[in-house]
Amino acid sequence: MAAIAEHGSISKAARVMHISQPALSQRLKRIESRMGTELFDRSATPLRPTASGEVFMRYALRAIAAEDAMLREVSSIACEQKRRLRIGIAMARANALLSEPIVEFYESYHNCSIELRDLNTLEQLHEHFLGNQVDFALFTPIAPDPKMYDLEVICRERLVVAVASDLEAPQFTQARGGRVSIRQLEGMPFVLPSCGSYFDPIINHLIDSSNIQLDIVVRDCAAPLAISLVEDGLGVLIAPSTFLIGRRSLKSYELSDVDAGNVLRYIRLHDRPASLEEQRFVRIVREWLSRNTKL
Repeated sequence: MAAIAEHGSISKAARVMHISQPALSQRLKRIESRMGTELFDRSATPLRPTASGEVFMRYALRAIAAEDAMLREVSSIACEQKRRLRIGIAMARANALLSEPIVEFYESYHNCSIELRDLNTLEQLHEHFLGNQVDFALFTPIAPDPKMYDLEVICRERLVVAVASDLEAPQFTQARGGRVSIRQLEGMPFVLPSCGSYFDPIINHLIDSSNIQLDIVVRDCAAPLAISLVEDGLGVLIAPSTFLIGRRSLKSYELSDVDAGNVLRYIRLHDRPASLEEQRFVRIVREWLSRNTKL
């Protein structure tokens, strides 16, 4: 059915599948008879899935992905091949979140390699899962459809200002309750990393509406570069707290001007059981986060 939807024609789909058109038509009719409804609008050219057909296709794609994953795991065990764990995550967060967990995972489980897939938008998340390119995702801030995905909050994040831990400035020595206002930072050099589609507009609006002169040295750079510059003593940066977890060389302060915050979620497709490797890796990440953050 996926081939029919892709090519918009039973005859074209049959050629791709190397079967006869009547055989494919009969297969479609049997499925529609079982479902009790038509799955494709025959009056449309090319053929389009009906509303029922779209639901059928969504579950069919997930079933195909689950079967592929099952065959891959069974084959891997049978052949004693090195297994893979494919994780969808924004690379800016991966730099902060996954370094120590990957080391701990490797030390406890040698026979599994890890692949990281850069994932920054909801559209990319759907594409990666439906294309069977990831086993699970660590994603923020937008929650995908809970009808399709299992969602678990594993960390809360907030927007913070970070400075080198050895930097002494009155703006921070006098900070109350670990919070500072952006007005207190006027005149300090700023490094602004790209923080994704959720936080970037919030940060830009905060700066534009502050009506103060900020000395922005670098804007829209990669998070690792921004962190390195600040660690070396170049002013301050604004970023989500998940970008900075475990950075003992930095001190962070919540911004009193904005309440923006969100959560990091562990996301996987419904009805696809987690492998032992995935369970172990996610447990390591949870434990590492519990040691370094407050949920």
